[in-house]
Amino acid sequence: MKEDFDDIFHEEEYSELVDRFEEMLKNNTSYFFDVFEFESIIDYYIDSNKANNALNAVKFAVQQHPNSLNIQLKKAQVLVDKGHAAPALQLINHIEKVESSNCDVYLLKGSTLNIMGRYSEAEKAFDTAIIYSYDDKAEVIHTVAQSFEQIGRYKTALKYLHEAFKLDSKNIMLLYDIGYCYEKLGQINKSIEFYIKYIDKEPFSENAWYNLGILYNKFEKFNEAVEAYEYALAINPDFSVAYFNLANAYSNKEDYHNAIINYKEYLKYDGKSVEILTFIGDCYESLKEFDISLKYYDDALNEDDYYADAYFGKANIMFRLEKFELALPFIEKAAAIDDINSEYFYLLGNILNELNKNQEALKAFKKAYDLNPEEMDFVFSLSEAYVRINDVDLAIKVLTEYLKDNSGNALIYYRLSGCYFLKNQRDKASMLFEKGLKINPKTYLEIILFYSDAIEDSMVNELLNKYSFEE
Repeated sequence: MKEDFDDIFHEEEYSELVDRFEEMLKNNTSYFFDVFEFESIIDYYIDSNKANNALNAVKFAVQQHPNSLNIQLKKAQVLVDKGHAAPALQLINHIEKVESSNCDVYLLKGSTLNIMGRYSEAEKAFDTAIIYSYDDKAEVIHTVAQSFEQIGRYKTALKYLHEAFKLDSKNIMLLYDIGYCYEKLGQINKSIEFYIKYIDKEPFSENAWYNLGILYNKFEKFNEAVEAYEYALAINPDFSVAYFNLANAYSNKEDYHNAIINYKEYLKYDGKSVEILTFIGDCYESLKEFDISLKYYDDALNEDDYYADAYFGKANIMFRLEKFELALPFIEKAAAIDDINSEYFYLLGNILNELNKNQEALKAFKKAYDLNPEEMDFVFSLSEAYVRINDVDLAIKVLTEYLKDNSGNALIYYRLSGCYFLKNQRDKASMLFEKGLKINPKTYLEIILFYSDAIEDSMVNELLNKYSFEE
């Protein structure tokens, strides 16, 4: 209670000081303020992100107290906030010569050097600040860490955060910052560990639960992600983005009913979001409730008739219902809007394939492959399209290229074997077929996609007899 009273007292005092200073400016008169009062006025403007006002206050403070190093330090801070790091550093260096053991001087120097990209010099300045900090050493080290966090140097920040935590293990904000830095560095396990430690001490932090949910989602621990997001929402039912992430987590674990509930909850905050309407359509599509799904895709397109994913959704439903003529204009529209989405061209190829438009299907599959040559489905579909137009050599070329980085995939060997059987290069075909059998004999029927006579082939049967197909 006393701390709350003190805060209120200081806020009222600062407000009176600022009012008096602004009255002086308005009346074009001159009032006297001591150094402490000017510092308070300047801090008020800095905290309020009013850098121009702060600079104006500094100007008057320097006039009244030209020899005050505290005012000079405030001036340097304002210059930094205004983006004038170089003159600020000159001023700080001047102050340092007089105040050579002032922790605040070195803290500001470190922050200024960080802004200028002189990171090793910044560390030296910060380390000096830590040396000259005494009762509040852990707090100073935390401030140093946050300076590095703000510029994205998370590894350096962690060094200081762990140092601060050794001195003050009760400061739970250190745990939060450590978890955040590990997250940014991609060390998800470490990040989870420290967020959990933080939550153990501060179980009602919706942000910590939310961040934990994001991490679990990255690890594909969808059940844990759901639990974390639900805790965040239990603490703060108006945490709108948590509904969105919770819906995504439910969708990832294929619980589409709960995903829909939470997407709809998010819509209450985000209005008629085309993205969310499309996600809901996707969920209903996964539930095979196609009529409802189409309604949501249409709702999305009513909001934005240039939203490619909604056209893609409609095309996919028509494809699944084997209404290929109806599917075609929808997927063509999607691909025209977003011509770098490989999935769109893959579906376009499959639709054209069903319509027996082999050359057009080939172009679509080639486009999907060019956009993402690492996707196995695109590789296989393109190779099939080449075989369909009797260009077996190009099919072999595509499959061989994919084999370079996927030599443990039996399916590729079976498909290549089929291609070489078509070219009547039987020894090569036999060798590739046997390689596939050695990796996974249970998928040998893949060869039939290219070589339909495989089961009747004596060479194939001879190889099959050499391998066991028992579980």
